[in-house]
Amino acid sequence: MAGVPVLRQAWLLYRQGRFASALEFLEAKVFQHRENPEFFRCLGLCCLQTGDWNGGETYLQRSRQLETPVHRDTLLGLMAVAARRSEFGTAAQIAVELLDRNPRDRVVKAALAKLRTSLSEGEGEAPDRETLAGWLPRSHKMLLHVQKWLLRVGIGLLICAGLVVGTWWGLSVVHPATSVPAQRKGPEALSLPASAADTVLPSGGFALTLSADEIRKGWERAQQAFQAYQDSRARFEINRLLLSNASPLVKERARSLISFLHEPDFSRVDDSSPYQDVKKAPTLYEGCTVRWSGVITNLVSGTTLITFDLLLGYQQGQVVEGIVPVQLAFAALLKNSQVVEVLGRVAVKDGSWFIQGTSLRELGYRTP
Repeated sequence: MAGVPVLRQAWLLYRQGRFASALEFLEAKVFQHRENPEFFRCLGLCCLQTGDWNGGETYLQRSRQLETPVHRDTLLGLMAVAARRSEFGTAAQIAVELLDRNPRDRVVKAALAKLRTSLSEGEGEAPDRETLAGWLPRSHKMLLHVQKWLLRVGIGLLICAGLVVGTWWGLSVVHPATSVPAQRKGPEALSLPASAADTVLPSGGFALTLSADEIRKGWERAQQAFQAYQDSRARFEINRLLLSNASPLVKERARSLISFLHEPDFSRVDDSSPYQDVKKAPTLYEGCTVRWSGVITNLVSGTTLITFDLLLGYQQGQVVEGIVPVQLAFAALLKNSQVVEVLGRVAVKDGSWFIQGTSLRELGYRTP
């Protein structure tokens, strides 16, 4: 079978726990193995192991499309993806499907028990990273790590458990617990200069002209949005400062926050910038998150890049709200007239703007 030596090497790296190396090895060969479900399964699982849940889901869904019946490991990965989004019902359905195949599958039984607890108690928080990793196919490195951890920590836990519980109980009686939100990590220097002269530049030629007070309030809004994990809104406020007559010191502080903003992710609820607002001032929304649905047209699949135009709103009627160019740097099996939901960021280049997609969901096809 074509691609067997490639997959043998990739699975060897996976079993050794060298997930990043496996990804680097496989991603260069994506377009050569478009029809191989095992290739996309290995690639998707490596993405999940490295924390790239968007890419992992895309590759696993591709593997799922290519294989009947769907491989157990593919379904395990998709179960973990759904649980991470707190879509416990979807994850539980996958677990039930796996147990129908093998009622003695211990990993799936434990996962289903966790998912049922989440469903019954209405918990909105997804399982932690270690729990999700335990649902995925394990590497030798992971197994050795678990064994060493149990050996070294187990005895200590048995000895200390009574003391810890007793101490916690005593403190909880004397000092009732209070919930204090943790400060989100950001740049060390977050404050602006006290002097208005160090905050604003008097000269013109800027896209926006703001007063010293408006600059301070804009920075406060950016900080508040950042701490609330509304990163798209934070990026918008940062862009306003960068395009304004704020001083170089203020712009340096604002620019330093950009690297701390998270990547667009379907599992996170983030503000999607409205199309009409982006269309009017794309530079103000550069780097902001969008989550738009539409119909694919003018599709071009290259060796390293996929481009198409997204007809916004066309899937719901005869009126097109807008036509947006989209670029994807990852592999995906797409066709014209396909309805998709694109997640990505606004990008501006050479005076034109487009969407740099980071992930997408297939929603069917537009009926002529």
